[in-house]
Amino acid sequence: MYPSGHARNATCDLKGILKNKFQILGSLALEQQELDAFLQKLNNIENLSNKELQDIYYCNIKYANKSIDA
Repeated sequence: MYPSGHARNATCDLKGILKNKFQILGSLALEQQELDAFLQKLNNIENLSNKELQDIYYCNIKYANKSIDA
């Protein structure tokens, strides 16, 4: 009755949907090894130290040589 991702939909695999979304979008900006480490930190955020939280969004973004907006 409710689409996947809706708060009242109790039958969809929300974690699986988000994992797939993070993989697809993250692969646009990060190399796979760095993306895996980044997602592992985000999935374990409640156990990170203060120092790890300060640096959580530090990553090596890969930029395209050509704009995708043109």
